[in-house]
Amino acid sequence: MMDELSAAGIDANEIPVSPDRLVVVYQPPDTGSEVDPVSVLTLIAGDAGRRAPNGWELASLTSMNLRHAALFMGRQGSGFESKVAIIAVYAKA
Repeated sequence: MMDELSAAGIDANEIPVSPDRLVVVYQPPDTGSEVDPVSVLTLIAGDAGRRAPNGWELASLTSMNLRHAALFMGRQGSGFESKVAIIAVYAKA
């Protein structure tokens, strides 16, 4: 189920919450450049599609910023996120 994610260097850790709820934490690698949300979410959508035949439906997504690139001339809020975790909640349909 994780082949495409693994090939892209994305770690996916499953955390069972209950028999009908599952949290998956997806962590793309830190490449030192800006996180490409379309690429990451496309891979997560593919994983969600592979889970669907087993009755798992993607219920919610959020993100957690893990690393912010260097500041520009000391100004806060400059730069970009270079590492992020995407947290998905799956529910049994």
